[in-house]
Amino acid sequence: MLVNTLDKALFAVLLLGFMQLPLLSNHYLQFVSGQHDVLQQQVDNFQQNAELHQYSSIDAMIDDFKNNPNLAVRTDAEQKQQTMYEYEELNQAIIVFEQGTYYQKAKYMFSPQRWETLEKVLANFKPGISLEPLLLAYSGLAALLFGGLLMWPIRRAGRTLKS
Repeated sequence: MLVNTLDKALFAVLLLGFMQLPLLSNHYLQFVSGQHDVLQQQVDNFQQNAELHQYSSIDAMIDDFKNNPNLAVRTDAEQKQQTMYEYEELNQAIIVFEQGTYYQKAKYMFSPQRWETLEKVLANFKPGISLEPLLLAYSGLAALLFGGLLMWPIRRAGRTLKS
């Protein structure tokens, strides 16, 4: 009796949790898109500067700046390179969230190196329930599978104790 109640409570919690994933991934995409837009302006400015001074690319300009004897110019090159790295990371994130599966999105969001971003997204996240039938089906299926996996050892231990 207690195991069945625990199983139902676990399923309910998992179902509600899995129903949040599509909404959370949409919030995450919006957050990442905002950061991307800001960096896009900087990258456009880098590109204009590179073209103005006849560099073949932004990377060529950064490489030239890194070899400059002036420490301030070398530091600026490192900052530009970091901005370009962050810009590429955000491009990858947008691709994952626009084209990826829910598993890929969840794996991306919950990876340890992105916890800081996830914390910022969660600060403004309001729980809700998506009414898309396919998302409800995926949430229900995931809750059943994870609930079954989590309850399996408990049920097995309960049967062993009864024997």
